[in-house]
Amino acid sequence: MQLSHRRKFVKQLLATSLTGLVLPSFAETSELAPPTSAEDEKYWDEVKKQFTVPADHIMMNAANLCPSPAVVQDKVQELTKALNKDVSFQYRALFSATRKKSVSLLAQFVGADENEVGITRNTSESNCMIVHGLDLKPGDEIIIWEQNHPSNNEVWLSQAKRIGFTIKKISVPAAPTSVNDLIQPFVNAITPNTKLIAFSHLSNVSGLALPAKEICQVAKARGIMTLVDGAQTFGSMNINVHDMDCTFYSASTHKWLMGPFENGVLYVQKDYFSRIWPAIIGGGWKESTTVDQHLCVLGQRNEPSPAALPEIVAFHEAIGIKNIESRIVQLSTYLKQQIKTKIPKATFVTPESPLYSGGIVIFNLPGKEIHEITDKLYHTYKIATAPSGGIRLSPHVYNTMKDIDYVVKAIGEVAK
Repeated sequence: MQLSHRRKFVKQLLATSLTGLVLPSFAETSELAPPTSAEDEKYWDEVKKQFTVPADHIMMNAANLCPSPAVVQDKVQELTKALNKDVSFQYRALFSATRKKSVSLLAQFVGADENEVGITRNTSESNCMIVHGLDLKPGDEIIIWEQNHPSNNEVWLSQAKRIGFTIKKISVPAAPTSVNDLIQPFVNAITPNTKLIAFSHLSNVSGLALPAKEICQVAKARGIMTLVDGAQTFGSMNINVHDMDCTFYSASTHKWLMGPFENGVLYVQKDYFSRIWPAIIGGGWKESTTVDQHLCVLGQRNEPSPAALPEIVAFHEAIGIKNIESRIVQLSTYLKQQIKTKIPKATFVTPESPLYSGGIVIFNLPGKEIHEITDKLYHTYKIATAPSGGIRLSPHVYNTMKDIDYVVKAIGEVAK
């Protein structure tokens, strides 16, 4: 499909089969039935065609790295070729305008003001900018969730060792029965010395989703900052950081957003802007009242990559951000149902209810080694998964119900 045709398809998405698409809302239901409408699947088949994954491969590892739709790949390649033809200061000046556009669109995408958002290289860098940028002292306390990614756990432990503040690591029930089960452990850990709570919105090692808004509101009421790692929800859930009431939010564009590689997002609530020192100062840095200019001037960058961010934002908006969220939950719920039905010996790490999970599905097969299973799924069946917390599958909009059925059948064969 040529570039012009791909762009035409994206613009037409909402005007075609999607108009008849009715998917349950993530927030409104705890049980999702498999789809019954052939028309709906026909639509998602068309979405799948926008990606260049070979027909005999199934990418089900969105929690780690997503393919980009061809329209994004084309934009990066187009700009990269142009840059290689002319690396002058004069030509590269155009990337200043494209970066501002990308920042503006990302801010709108997460419900933030334009000056509150900057482009980093990934979630880890965004997290580290906050950890290393805050003025903390001995006696201060930071609360972290034990299921955080290392860039939101180990970095705090390292900095605490250097500075002398205290880390309190908390756990939550693996099988919560209420939202309060997930909030109360954080509340119980708070003391007058607590300065910040850092947690993953959705765990990459269990698939458990935390009630981010409620935790942030509890913290804010006590004058405590929050750092929400949104690596597993940015692009898979409808995010509004102002409504969430977090102080800081971090994410990557190369996971669920399906965007160009090596780009991250950093949100700093405007009232806290002056409390973060820049961790890296590159050429062209200056004092600024915007997050991108004050914290994210990192020296020479691969500018064609962030310049392609408007393409993926347009892709999401054409399909509908809420429709993407619902489709991901639909796929992951169907995946859980099929595994439970056809591979009864499988044990789930991820909560079965969408109320406490998202797009990640993690399970184990008793008596089977995790890496052996994931390697066999790839080398024998061309299915990309991950050995993270168990056998981790994370389907996205470039997957179909037929893909789910094939994956479950393959798992059943390797489980024998």
